[in-house]
Amino acid sequence: MTKKRKTRTHDKNQYRVFLAKAKDFASMMDMSLKEGSWNSAGLQAVHTVISASDAVIVYYGGVRSSELDHREVIGLFQDIIGKDASTAVRHVTMVIAKKNLVEYEGRLIAQTEARDMVEHAKRFLEWVIEMLPKDE
Repeated sequence: MTKKRKTRTHDKNQYRVFLAKAKDFASMMDMSLKEGSWNSAGLQAVHTVISASDAVIVYYGGVRSSELDHREVIGLFQDIIGKDASTAVRHVTMVIAKKNLVEYEGRLIAQTEARDMVEHAKRFLEWVIEMLPKDE
């Protein structure tokens, strides 16, 4: 039985807005990484993954998650995309798992952690872009 998830309905064409946000966050993620701002790079990776998830979920499902826990997007993602999303879900999971570390824990994230988060976010965003229509 599939879990009932809290969602908001969206027109599928709004995927463009969420994709644009994801690309903006990814750009800032790269800039932060180049500047050695590891915490900022990690947080931008989180936002990149969340917005990119919203883009693909809105396009294919016409909804986006309204759960407070961002980990819930993973289940929604699997519900809507299915088995084709297994590799993509791994990237999302890796980044979202470090969200609390970046935002709330009493330590700074290490360069290696930031680089790992950025790499997963980039791979996920590339997958999302491939899954969505190419703008004419």
